Amino acid sequence: MVTKSMGDGQQPRVTLGSYPTPLEPMPRLARALGLGADDLWAKRDDLIGLGGGGNKVRKLEWTCGTALADGADVLVTTGAPQSNHARLTAAAGARLGLDVVLVLSGEPGASESGNLTLDGLFGARVVWAGDGGKEELASTARHVAGTLRDRGAVPALIPFGGSSVLGARGYVECGQELLTQAPDLACVVVALGSGGTMAGLVESLGRV
Repeated sequence: MVTKSMGDGQQPRVTLGSYPTPLEPMPRLARALGLGADDLWAKRDDLIGLGGGGNKVRKLEWTCGTALADGADVLVTTGAPQSNHARLTAAAGARLGLDVVLVLSGEPGASESGNLTLDGLFGARVVWAGDGGKEELASTARHVAGTLRDRGAVPALIPFGGSSVLGARGYVECGQELLTQAPDLACVVVALGSGGTMAGLVESLGRV
């Protein structure tokens, strides 16, 4: 089901996760780092509930919502063989009844990533793009999307890592969720890859 959300009432979104995700104390690690036992907490987006979990689910709710609203019947995205974003795009497609094509770097047989096994279990088709960089991946994804259109499909290109202004909305909402769970929040530490998670958190928490 596609819903409208995010204040302006216009942006389509689908719900793929279960919210709020837990915020759990980490007292032993806190003490090991010289902090008070109650000073360190972990936001458990690995327990978000779709396809093994992870931060990409919140982004996919927005990118997939727009894809469905635009009439897409297949999702195309890019990543490395072990990409969690690719795995979760495959899981989202399975949940939503959409075909998924994953354009991955490398060659067939070059990786034994567990995520590749899950990609297959979720029904995704993998296209190998060789050893080029992100531009090569993006070019191959555009070619795949064009071929799909020629065959009568309606593809939606999901950005690398799910990171875009649209995808970052998922972590604007996560920041608001964090403030509800921990009103006295003072500092957030987050891993940085393609940047979408941090961008959303900075938007929602940067003025706190």
